[in-house]
Order: sequence, then C-alpha cells, then structure tokens
Amino acid sequence: MSRGEGSDEDSGGAPKLFFLRCTWCGTATIRRSVCPACWSSDLVTERSEGVGVVASRRHTPMDQGGLWPVRMKEGFVVRCRVDGPPHAVRPGVQVRLAGSAITLISAGGRVIRREPLVRLCADFPLDGWIRDAG
Repeated sequence: MSRGEGSDEDSGGAPKLFFLRCTWCGTATIRRSVCPACWSSDLVTERSEGVGVVASRRHTPMDQGGLWPVRMKEGFVVRCRVDGPPHAVRPGVQVRLAGSAITLISAGGRVIRREPLVRLCADFPLDGWIRDAG
C-alpha cells in the first residue's frame, strides 16, 4: 500500500484504517498525494477511529454495487464493503471498521485493490421487521 492509504490489520488481528491529514488546513483525505482543499502536498498519516456513517450512493457502476461510501468520523469518505442484512444497509446507518476485504484481483492473481470492511453498529433482525414494534 502506498503512503496513508487503505486499511490493514496488526498482529493482534485488530483492523486499522489509515488516512492523510493536511498540515496546512487540517482536511482529511484518503488515496491522494495532495490536499483536495488547499492543494498542499504536506500530508501526515493518521489512524482512523474506525467509526463512520453510510453515505448516499450516486452514480455507482453496477459492478461496484456491494460498495458503499462511508463518511468516517475524521471527515474523509472511503468506499467500503458493508457487512449486514441488505435491507439494513442504507444511508445514515452507523458502521464500525471490521477488517479489509480483497475486491479486485488481476488475471495473474495479484491483488490490485483492497477495500475496508465495515459492520453495522446496531443489530437488525434478519427478516426485515422492526423488533418490539407494537
């Protein structure tokens, strides 16, 4: 992985997600070589707390239907695989980092890209009905 990009797991198995923060304006970003706000190249790597909210999907190609944009607590947005019942995965739902999932593999078997895996923070019934309603 390149500088400040993506997620990883340490020897204890705890997932980690790294991002970049601009030292000039404080903007958080991921997978960039310059700040998207002020264009400074003075970026430092930080570790995310791993908590975020699922954002709206717009203009998502069909082959990436399993990926959702997640706005992390630190202010950057990253595409993630969301682990949970499909009916419960929607914009506004809080998620927590659970690991990394391999998403694209070349014909030669080489990993091209890894996307973070997040899980829903709240429990949702698998049948789609709301618990204790009524």
